Amino acid sequence: MESLSDQSLSESESELDTRMRFTSLPRPAKGTDGARFVSGTHVSNIISKLEEKSKVVSFSVRKKDCRMSLEGSMEGVKGPLTIAAEIFELTPSLRVVEVKKK
Repeated sequence: MESLSDQSLSESESELDTRMRFTSLPRPAKGTDGARFVSGTHVSNIISKLEEKSKVVSFSVRKKDCRMSLEGSMEGVKGPLTIAAEIFELTPSLRVVEVKKK
């Protein structure tokens, strides 16, 4: 019969093993012009939140399916700032949102 302390130890080892597996996975390259994050929120909610935030900073929004283009109204040195956002379904309950400067 397994004692309580042995059971706790095996759970801790299992958690450690899981953590080691996930931390050893390759990570996406981090550039200065983009970011990726994972969300459990539905695609339509992610899109509406991006639209809401773009209105606050006076960006115009163009969207097609799970892609969005947000364009600033002010001219910069290199023209107006344009941000592309793309949403990928990782699993039925997880989405990856990729945001980058164009």
